Parts: sequence; C-alpha cells; structure tokens
Amino acid sequence: MKLMNNIKAYVGHRVLNKHLSAHIRKPVVCNINKAGHIGIIYNATESVSFEIIRDLVKDLTHEKRKVTVLGYVDSKKLIDNYLYRKGFDFFSKNELNWYSKPVSSTIDQFIKEPFDLLINLSLEDHYPIQYITALSPAAFKAGKFSPDDQILDFMIDIEKEKDTMRNLQKEIKKESGKKKNNAEIEADIERKTETELQLSFLINQLLHYLSIIKN
Repeated sequence: MKLMNNIKAYVGHRVLNKHLSAHIRKPVVCNINKAGHIGIIYNATESVSFEIIRDLVKDLTHEKRKVTVLGYVDSKKLIDNYLYRKGFDFFSKNELNWYSKPVSSTIDQFIKEPFDLLINLSLEDHYPIQYITALSPAAFKAGKFSPDDQILDFMIDIEKEKDTMRNLQKEIKKESGKKKNNAEIEADIERKTETELQLSFLINQLLHYLSIIKN
C-alpha cells in the first residue's frame, strides 16, 4: 500500500511539473480591495471549515466583486449539507484519477478562470488542491506557508504563531461549553478546534496583509 502511494505521488508530481514547465505566468500583485474576481479553494472535509468560508464569502462579496469557491472533500462521498449550496462548488475523491489528479468539467472551469486573486485556504498539502492552484492562471496567489511551495506568490507562516493560537484554542474550548465525555469526543473537539483556529488565523492574516499590499 505504501509503495503504491509513493508511486502515485511520484507520478502526480511528475505530471504537475511537466504542466508547470509549459505554464508561463508572471505574477501581478493584487490588493484584495481592488480584486474584481476572487477565487477561493480549500479543504472542505471538516464542516467547520465550510462555515468559516461561508462567512468569509459573505464579507468579500459585493456588487463590484465576484467570489468563486471550490471545496475539496477528502472522501468518496460529499457531505449532504454541501449539496446545492449556491455559489459553492465541491469535488471529492470520485473526481480524481488513479494518481489523484482532479478531473471534472467544474474543476476545469475553475482552473481556467483568470482570477485577480486566488486564495488557497487548505491547511494541508493535498495534491488535488495543489494541482488546481498550480495550473490556475490567477494573477496573484496567496495561502499558507510551506517550505517546499513554489506555487504561491504570497504566504502566511502560521507555524510561527503556535503559542498564540494555543492560548486562543483554550478560550474557544472553554466557550464551546462542550463536555468531554470520553477520549474520542475530546479528540474530536480538539481536532475541530484546531482546524477552526488555524483556518480563522490564516484568513485573518491574509486579509490583513492583502489589504495593505501595494499593487
């Protein structure tokens, strides 16, 4: 199983690198306040992520700006609550080929969109999200820092803020009022709180810096 996964990863990155070698793109810095069309791609596996992104889209959308959202669910089944969400598109493992390349008309359309700004809000390095982000012709791409990333033009390193986020995490758990009945429930709360905390922090930092960056 591990060998097969390694083969998939190898082939996937070879294919992506081949596409990138023929993908000529010159980044153009874009202040978020001047972006007419914003693309957002994220890991929608946790429902808490959708709630955060939904609120973000409400804040970003206005009559002079279009926001297009694509969420990836790391499962073969889409969450029922995601079906028919206006303004949101989702894809799952069912839309991936054998080495995890995303393949569907919805994904192709997202990749082709000439966004002024593309924001990758995935907290992990999922290949399907990397693939779409890499091949997008977006003028400017932003997201979470990764030491090996050669795709994004602007990144936020949330690892440097771990101590600050831990303190906030304690407050969030305290305010949630949820009882820790057993280890499984506690782990679930911990995981969801961590996702909420990191994603919210990443969004806040990106919005701040992208609002003061100069075109």
